[in-house]
Amino acid sequence: MNAKDTNINDNNFKKLLHNDDYYRHIFKKTEKIVSVVFYIVQNIDHNKKSETHISNIASKAHFAHENALRSLEVKPMNSKEVLEQFAQALIGLDSVLRIAGASGVFSAEVLHVVTAEIDSVLRSLSGYMSPEVGVESSFLQNVSAPEAPIRKASAPVQNTARKTASQASQPPVNSADRRTRIQTILEAKGEATIKDISEIVTDCSEKTIQRELNAMIDENIVQRQGERRWSKYSLA
Repeated sequence: MNAKDTNINDNNFKKLLHNDDYYRHIFKKTEKIVSVVFYIVQNIDHNKKSETHISNIASKAHFAHENALRSLEVKPMNSKEVLEQFAQALIGLDSVLRIAGASGVFSAEVLHVVTAEIDSVLRSLSGYMSPEVGVESSFLQNVSAPEAPIRKASAPVQNTARKTASQASQPPVNSADRRTRIQTILEAKGEATIKDISEIVTDCSEKTIQRELNAMIDENIVQRQGERRWSKYSLA
């Protein structure tokens, strides 16, 4: 057995908690999604139409977070069942958000931002679930993502789980899509720093977000208060 094989075996006996890519790009990203979902729920107008949706969303968000925490305690070699349950919890959250969005509980822009982030986590998670069959695990067929259609693997792909999460989860994003998400965040939060925005828009750097904000200021879409790292941005 060579050194590389020994390292792979050692990784199989470590909990996912100790896998830096999994912790940062799947667990922490799920935490951020759940935080954003609860922020949205708190700002929905409570009425007879929205109460059921709010209850369902909150319940599914809690369940997704519980499954994310549970996944940290498993080892890759024994993780398939736990990660499948985690994936189903995320799909459940995605479903109730889409139903609420279709019912007009919140805007289509808000729905797009959150469901795109959930889809990103699911794509990364699939690599840890079934590396022997490639990134496109069967559970992903339940998630619609027209901006990044899922292709079925034509042949088994080995060692998919060893891809970095950024490679597995980051579809190309154009400037218009990025601006839409930035505007949605500012609409929801009222005002935000670049750091606040980067915690939700995770597929580009803070410098890219800064450039988008500067362009939006020039076009009188966004306004800035404060200087440098203390700057806060809001819709003009």
